[in-house]
Amino acid sequence: MPANDDFDLLIGCTAIVNNMVMVTENLKHFKNFTGIQLENWIKK
Repeated sequence: MPANDDFDLLIGCTAIVNNMVMVTENLKHFKNFTGIQLENWIKK
């Protein structure tokens, strides 16, 4: 399961296609995407 909902899928794919870094606190929602660059700016 690559994403928890359709919006996660849309946002994740947009980041991959445009070679963008995905900034999110919810890293687990996007960890299974191939080729996505993830950053968490709100580390608790």
